[in-house]
Amino acid sequence: MKLEGKIITGKWNKNSYKIIKILGKGGVGRVYKSLDINNKVYYALKISQDLHSITKEYNMLNEFNSIEALPNAVELDDYEEAGKKYYFLVLEYINGENFKEYMLKKQLKLTEIVGIVIIVSMMIREFHKKGYIFGDLKLENLMIDKENREIKVIDLGGIVPKGDSIKEFTPLYDRARWNIGLRSADTKYDMFAICIMCVNLILGNEKELLNMTLNDAMGELRKRKINKKVVNLIEKGLYQNRIEFFEFIEELKKIYKTLRNERKIRYNYRVNLIVNAFFIISLLSFTIILVFVIRNA
Repeated sequence: MKLEGKIITGKWNKNSYKIIKILGKGGVGRVYKSLDINNKVYYALKISQDLHSITKEYNMLNEFNSIEALPNAVELDDYEEAGKKYYFLVLEYINGENFKEYMLKKQLKLTEIVGIVIIVSMMIREFHKKGYIFGDLKLENLMIDKENREIKVIDLGGIVPKGDSIKEFTPLYDRARWNIGLRSADTKYDMFAICIMCVNLILGNEKELLNMTLNDAMGELRKRKINKKVVNLIEKGLYQNRIEFFEFIEELKKIYKTLRNERKIRYNYRVNLIVNAFFIISLLSFTIILVFVIRNA
């Protein structure tokens, strides 16, 4: 059903939105950029026939509205089209692009990747503290807000209580697909998805990663000759080996500090090289001029 250009009006709140373009689609619905007819503000509208899923996401966004990495939920309403009922969730519109689109244009540095993973991990940790597992984590659900220069996590439809089965997932990030564990809601399910996301960002080729085994993926990481602590931590998280999620985050923070310090050292080294080179060139120039003056005196 093509909605671009149409105006939909909520049955209960009576707010009207003009559909501009589709932003994305998933298993339970589609997300559109839309314009509020009354206040002329752009919003993201998630439209679905699945009342349970869209209501759950609305409730989750309100419950965790203190987390800055999550978009604001504005309202929940429904409308009818061709005799069918559709439910829509009105969300803060994020002017930007998701990380899957971004990584096709630019290869991120390791320090940037680790920083991003820390932000996402700490956000997910807040859900764990309240007894929930994020479930469906993927690059498409991470947005770069160009205006505010922030990372936003979108689509909370995969969130389930701890102990339940995972209902919404993406094969690349699903540990059961890699034969590592069950499709059950525990903290290590999210940790596995975060580690795969990290591998994906480092390697920068999702199609190739889908055709690899975990051993192949780890081999490719080692070929990149990146920081060994990063590789070892990813390996622990992927194989669910003697590490809990909160320990994973703390280790990641320590690694990030090390990478930042190494970057500063390299920067200072380069600056010193430039300054020294400039000094040598200046000294040679002065010497040449001095010799010329003496000879012609």
